[in-house]
Amino acid sequence: MKKTTKIAVFAALSLGVAQGALVTEYINGGTGSSTSLAGVHTLGDDTAAGDFWNGGDTGTYLHESARVTGSFSAVVRVVGQSEAASGRWGKAGIMARNSLLPGSSNGMAQLATGNGSQPGGANPVPVRLAGRLFNDGNGGFEDAVGNDGGDISNNVFLTDGGVNVSWLRLDYNDVTNEFTSGFAPDVDGVAGSWAFSGARSDVEDTNSADGWYVGMAYSSHSDMAIGGVEGIHTVSFDNFSISQSQIPEPSTSLLGLGALGFLAIRRKR
Repeated sequence: MKKTTKIAVFAALSLGVAQGALVTEYINGGTGSSTSLAGVHTLGDDTAAGDFWNGGDTGTYLHESARVTGSFSAVVRVVGQSEAASGRWGKAGIMARNSLLPGSSNGMAQLATGNGSQPGGANPVPVRLAGRLFNDGNGGFEDAVGNDGGDISNNVFLTDGGVNVSWLRLDYNDVTNEFTSGFAPDVDGVAGSWAFSGARSDVEDTNSADGWYVGMAYSSHSDMAIGGVEGIHTVSFDNFSISQSQIPEPSTSLLGLGALGFLAIRRKR
């Protein structure tokens, strides 16, 4: 079910996560690069690294050094990329992983290149919540983000030589074990109106007490290069942040309430 407003959202009173050092991980033997300068994080993936998908799970992952526990909302802006015109199956966005082991279950707010069924990857792919349900390298899923007009197509993202600057969001509710992906256009440097995917409550969490690794992820694919000579492809993010709800309310939308309104509701109850 596609949503432009969320039923299960986090309270407007939120606490920013005390973010520590970001750590680069090359999942499942992937190779690439990761740089952070003045708040801009650029992740690279070489032409033979594979991609984040069912059984593949290979790419560059720049994540919080400590796990994030409880409910959270992670937001990032996608600001640039150097993906090849021939790109197929490349994936970028915010990923939460159960572990750093290959085959880990995960949820990812994801932009992707064109469908690999066409030379040049021209087939548009929806912005989506994607990942894997299980910790055995299987159970891949893709749930489109949509608005009143239908699925939001990302045929203008991660294509030849540029990117339409936009925002991604990954929400997690630890009460219901639900992941939701959000997408918003960039409006003068801030996120415009959000559209959301449906929620996934079946991503396996082997230890609910220890939380999730959360960070930015990027993978290319072995068929992204023309003759294997195009080198490392990159995607750049900024404004990466994680916030946590003080009081998760799975059945009540408190989005947009200020502190006084929140307290008034609490007293009335």
